[in-house]
Amino acid sequence: MSPDRSARGWVELSIEGPAFILEAVADFLSELGSGGAIFSESKKNQPGYERLTGFLARDKRLSARMSKLRKYLADLPKLFPEAGLSRLEVETILDQDWINQWRETVVPTKISKKFWVVPEWQKPPKEALDPGFHIITMEPGLAFGTGYHASTQLCLEMIEELVPDQAIKVLDVGTGTGILAMASAMLGAQEVLAVDIDPLSLKVTEDNIRRNHLKDKIKLLRAGAKINKRLSNQNFDLIVANLFAAELKRLGEYLVRHLDPGGYLAISGILPDQTPELVRFYKKLGMKILKKKEQDQWIAVLMKKS
Repeated sequence: MSPDRSARGWVELSIEGPAFILEAVADFLSELGSGGAIFSESKKNQPGYERLTGFLARDKRLSARMSKLRKYLADLPKLFPEAGLSRLEVETILDQDWINQWRETVVPTKISKKFWVVPEWQKPPKEALDPGFHIITMEPGLAFGTGYHASTQLCLEMIEELVPDQAIKVLDVGTGTGILAMASAMLGAQEVLAVDIDPLSLKVTEDNIRRNHLKDKIKLLRAGAKINKRLSNQNFDLIVANLFAAELKRLGEYLVRHLDPGGYLAISGILPDQTPELVRFYKKLGMKILKKKEQDQWIAVLMKKS
């Protein structure tokens, strides 16, 4: 499609592929100025696949942004040959306020036994105001990590089981929008550290922490090549890592090393066929498997350090 640059409106961009790769594409779209991305069910009947939809304004910068996006997508198969990304779909939306249209589809949602996620532009429903619930107020620009995804909900369930009775020092690795760190703090964790390699994610987390009045309860750290050295003096009762399988394996020794004896590790973002290998890997690192949970073809595993 060759867009008419004189026309007002937006370009809608859609692509399908593995969820963990689409999360990176969503971040790239945000860097290009999309302001948000929507994850939805893929047309493919394949575990771990989702559909990503983002938007770019039809302005004088559109052509340059589209070129950058197409180059980025063309380079992804070099890093992930097995990715199987679909063709990028492009559609023009004229004279429509897509942000308001999209916001109408995002509603307050009960995401676990103890938590509701409420968009900041909406009021919490009456049932969310029950004393037994915590409300996390968010600007869900990127749907991954806001509580609407199964892998996040599985981690939340495990946090609810452990904090604060069995865990008061929590590390959230790959914090994304900060929801797991915020949940830990709201449940009573005394020390919470949220870590991510992406400065955009940390900015989103910082904004969400401010919205929920948790600035004094959560510390943020940008990770890098020397992450092990930067955290070497800190150990935790509970580490949560909602990442894809390759990262969970790459960071395995680091995660286990930063657990106190008897500490818990909750990992999520795993597909069923990836689970046996990861379980064997962590057993070799001295972890005892306590339970596995599954939701919408995503797996989470809770382990304990002996």
